[in-house]
Amino acid sequence: MQRILKLIAVMPPEPVFSEIIRKQQFIADSWGPKHALRTPPHITLIPPISLTSSEAGWLYGMAEALSGMFPPFKITLKDYGSFKPRVVFINLLSSPELKDLQETWFEAVQSKMPIVLEKYPDRPFHPHLTLAHKDVTRPQFEQIWKFYETKKYDAIFPVDEFYILMHNEEGWVVERKYKLAGGSEQ
Repeated sequence: MQRILKLIAVMPPEPVFSEIIRKQQFIADSWGPKHALRTPPHITLIPPISLTSSEAGWLYGMAEALSGMFPPFKITLKDYGSFKPRVVFINLLSSPELKDLQETWFEAVQSKMPIVLEKYPDRPFHPHLTLAHKDVTRPQFEQIWKFYETKKYDAIFPVDEFYILMHNEEGWVVERKYKLAGGSEQ
């Protein structure tokens, strides 16, 4: 039985989307790590999960239902953060709306398909926008973090949709998007 990797995320619109890609490319050009460029800039709601086609069908139905339950909201980005020894990211200020959306998604997936979340036991929700991660060595991390730790960044963007991304040979691509408070799939 073939399984497909999917993740559920919020993605910033332009111009924030392109700003983040430029930051990821700057890191790749300056220090080497480029893995973050394989995924569109996003805030993960449900981390990568491996699904059968019938489980994916349930996921699409749940996405349709949940999209109509949440009104649009705003996200504020503020400065930079890190998860030592590999990840550098842009911080988000606390967003109750984002937390509610993530918790509702997590509870739905957990109740229907708990096995797909087994590799994320008790993983706290720490929303962020990744600039560099998997292919960062410790020395690279130290250099990248030294560059970003005192830098400032501010942006606010509207969230009026969420996405289901699918993994292919090149990385993650948008498979479907769902409008908030409208429930219409595009």
